[in-house]
Amino acid sequence: MRSGLTKGLTILILAVYCFTALAYAAVSAASLTITLSNRVETNTVTGIVRADESGLPLVHGTVSINGKTAEISNGHFVVKDIPLGTHTVEISGPYRQSFTAAIIVEPGINQHEFSVSSRFDQGEIDLLAKIIRAEAEGESALGKTAVAATILNRVKSKRYPSTIAGVVYQRVNGRYQYSPVANGRINVPPRSEDYHAAFQALAGSDPTYGATGFYNPAKTRDRWVRSHPVTTVIDGHTFFKY
Repeated sequence: MRSGLTKGLTILILAVYCFTALAYAAVSAASLTITLSNRVETNTVTGIVRADESGLPLVHGTVSINGKTAEISNGHFVVKDIPLGTHTVEISGPYRQSFTAAIIVEPGINQHEFSVSSRFDQGEIDLLAKIIRAEAEGESALGKTAVAATILNRVKSKRYPSTIAGVVYQRVNGRYQYSPVANGRINVPPRSEDYHAAFQALAGSDPTYGATGFYNPAKTRDRWVRSHPVTTVIDGHTFFKY
């Protein structure tokens, strides 16, 4: 009798143990499924944004996907926690046209590369390279980029015309703002290094810290240019902001 009872209790205990083990395994599996599911839904979109006219990475700008916005830093961006599926990418950057593209976000890290067109046509880019040579032929590569940046900073400023041509050929009180326009040096064909400086500035490089003008202190005594805050000095040029 006792033997039968003991055997019955043993079977019951084993049954309870097996049921408990199965229940625990089921809960663990469910927990694992939830964890894995959460990981799958946490996806990242990363990559690089370039200027279409040169292939150079944009120095700064923004990338927006599904309501999330990330800064561009030297071309690179990372946007985290994007749901799976198709999304629209919106990119803004220095001197760029409006840009949108559709991407499919898959589990994990999604790598993409984008090229964004300049808001300026080839004629204006050529003119920018011309004024760089005319004004900064003897300057370093950094000095050339700095001159280009001041032209573009004027384009951005409400004080000046909104195009490169408008800035370069602007007259104030009947006088050209850039002496090479008056003396004809603006028509000298630009070289590859002049285009390189133009491309650097168009991609967002600005070693002048926002300057809108420059002068050579050894060649001018103009009180007006000397009356404005200096942002930096590069090679033979002093840069100022008006």
